[in-house]
Amino acid sequence: MTLNPTARNYRVAVAAYEAGRPSYPAEIVAALPLRDARCVVDLGAGTGKFTRLLLPHLSETARLVAIEPVAEMSAKLANEAGIEVINSRADAINLETGSVDLVTCAQAFHWFDNEASVAEIARLLHPEATLALVWNNRDDRAPWVDALSVMIEKYAEDTPRQRSGHWRWILQDSRFVLEKEIVREHPHRMPRQGVYERVVSTSYVANLPDAEKAAIRDRTDAILREAGLGEADEVVFPYVTQLFLLKRV
Repeated sequence: MTLNPTARNYRVAVAAYEAGRPSYPAEIVAALPLRDARCVVDLGAGTGKFTRLLLPHLSETARLVAIEPVAEMSAKLANEAGIEVINSRADAINLETGSVDLVTCAQAFHWFDNEASVAEIARLLHPEATLALVWNNRDDRAPWVDALSVMIEKYAEDTPRQRSGHWRWILQDSRFVLEKEIVREHPHRMPRQGVYERVVSTSYVANLPDAEKAAIRDRTDAILREAGLGEADEVVFPYVTQLFLLKRV
């Protein structure tokens, strides 16, 4: 199995991803079984936005492993004390069977919601261990955010996305039991420029020709102006964060 070609586009979107993407609510991190964990794997760690939040909640002897296939993304974690980085796909993780207490997938599981990767996750987790699926979703109830989504989605084609719902098959998989679902509103305050960076940090937008990106920038500015945000220094970008906690059985 090979890495989805669209995921490779993140190689040119590292700066935009860091600048434009939100962090995660403290309540989501607090819901994870971190205190007694001996080994935690953050799968599809990207630039480490979620990984860094886990570290303060772990014991000094715990192992925190960030798995990320795109080396340009994980380079942001290369010098982080206490975090081990492995550049590999989700279906080929070189860790011992049953050695992991918690696997987290933040903004990532839809990229590898296939049987090979789920079988690998199940192999790593010992019985009663936890799989946590987390997403920050744009809150399209805000008209201007919905307008951004309409603009972005026209480039999506068949790119794996959380919005497709394809990933939900794991909620019925016999290897796991869904223990808890948490949904929280998560407003993210950011510079107005960050809205464009959020748009171009989307995998299927990141590698578009410069002329198309210029048109997207113009349309983004127009959407913000129409929402009365054209002259704002900062914008509150609304998100809804979802957490699904599954137990390995």
